[in-house]
Amino acid sequence: MHDQQSLIQRSIHRTRHSLPFLDPSLRDLITLLPLMLSEGELPIGIYGNPIYGRRELEFLKKYLGRKPHIAMRRLPYRTMVESLIVLVRPSLSSRYHSTVTVICIAKKDAPVREIDSKLAAISDVFRSSCVPFAWLISNGTPLPELLVYEIMLTGIVAGGKQPAQARGMDPDLYAYIGDLPGKITRADLPETGEWNPFRHYLEEQIEQFVSKEDYPSVLSIPSANPFIIPYLHILHRLEESMNTEQVEKMRMSLLYLFSAFPPTRDAIKDLMNTWRIRSSYTPLKELSFEESLRLRKWLVPLEENELPVFSFPPPPHFPAERLELKKRGSLWGFEGIRTFSHEYPWVVLVWAAAAGLIGRGTRVIAPQGPMMRRGWKDLLLHSLEALRRGTDILVPDDHSQGSLRSGKGRIFFHPAPFAILGEGQKYSLALFEDIKKKTLIDDTGLKRLG
Repeated sequence: MHDQQSLIQRSIHRTRHSLPFLDPSLRDLITLLPLMLSEGELPIGIYGNPIYGRRELEFLKKYLGRKPHIAMRRLPYRTMVESLIVLVRPSLSSRYHSTVTVICIAKKDAPVREIDSKLAAISDVFRSSCVPFAWLISNGTPLPELLVYEIMLTGIVAGGKQPAQARGMDPDLYAYIGDLPGKITRADLPETGEWNPFRHYLEEQIEQFVSKEDYPSVLSIPSANPFIIPYLHILHRLEESMNTEQVEKMRMSLLYLFSAFPPTRDAIKDLMNTWRIRSSYTPLKELSFEESLRLRKWLVPLEENELPVFSFPPPPHFPAERLELKKRGSLWGFEGIRTFSHEYPWVVLVWAAAAGLIGRGTRVIAPQGPMMRRGWKDLLLHSLEALRRGTDILVPDDHSQGSLRSGKGRIFFHPAPFAILGEGQKYSLALFEDIKKKTLIDDTGLKRLG
C-alpha cells in the first residue's frame, strides 16, 4: 500500500508529464470540466467544489457560446462526484492529436442517469472543438485493472479526491478506484472512442501477455515517458526472443501512435534515434490512403465483409477533391480506385466517407442511375457521427440491401435483409431519391368498355 505522500507526489508527476504539453485550448477545456458540471439546469457538484472567478467564467462563456448559468448555492446539496479523472490519449484524427476520456467516480447513491446526461452535453462542447470525448461513470464498482493502471500512470485529477488503488486510505482525501495487482490478471481494455491499427496491435499484444501471466503493472522506469511504459516490458520480451517481425510491428505501432501526441513527441524522437529506423519511417501525414491501408493490413488484416478502412475516424488529410461514382459490371466503385467495390452504391459511399476519401469539400460525380438526394453529403457524414456516438447499425432506405454494423470502430457489411427489424441501435440512411415511375396503360378497347 502506498502512503498518502507518495500518492500526492505521483499525482503531481502525472500532471507534469501531460498537461503542460497540451495545446492551451485543450488545456482550458480540461481544467474547465468541473465548472461545466456545475453549470446549467442540472448542476452536479464535485467533492471540494472548485473555486472559480471571472477569468474561468469568461473562458466558459467562450466555449459555451452563451453566458454560463451557475447556481453555486445549490451545489453543496448536490455533491454527486467524488473524483473527476481525465485520461488524454493519442489520436490520429483530432485537431490536437488527442482524445479525452473522463472517468467519473460518483457517490454510491448518485443519480447516474443525471450525470450521464450532463457528460453527454459536455461532450458536444469538446466535439465542437474537434476533440473526441468519451466518459465512464463508476459509483461503487471497482474499475478494470488495466484502466486503474492507466489512471495511476497518466490520469489527471480535474477535480475532487485523488485516486487510490488500495482500500483504507483517508476517505476525505482519496477515492478508491480499484485494485492494481503486481501483475495484471484480466485484459479488460478501456474504450477510447477511436479505432486505429496501431493501438489495436498494441492492445492485442497486451492481451496475449496478460493471458500468459506476464504483464507487470510497472508504474515508473527511470527516464521513461509514462505513456510509453506499458509497452516496454512487451518490447523487451519480444527482443529477447528475437521475434524480428513482431519487434518491428511493435516499434512501428509505437512510433505512429505517439509521434504526433504532444506529451510523447520528444520521447519518440529519442526512441527513433535509439532504434535507428528513421529511413524506414514515413510520417503519417505524408502517406496516401492506399499506403496507409497497406500499413494497416500488415498490422491488422481485414476480416470477412469488413470495409477496408485505415482508421475510424480517419486522418484529416485523406479527402479527395473529386470522386466519380461508376458501375463496373455488377459492382459500384470510384473511378481510379480499386480498393473497394460493392453491388450497392450506398455501401460504397459510406465506405468512402468512413475511409476519409469523402470530406465536406469533396465533389462527387454520380451517373444518372442513382438519383442522390439534395444534401446527401450531410446525411452521409451525420450517419458516421451516429456510429461514433454508439449507433450499432446503418440501414438503407431499401431494406433489402443489407446493413452496415459497427464493432469497436470497425465497420462490416451484413447482407441479411430487413436489419431494421433486428436488435441494436439503428440509424436509417436515405441517400437516394425515391423515384416513382408512372404506369403506362394500353388504352386499346377502353372506349368499348366505357
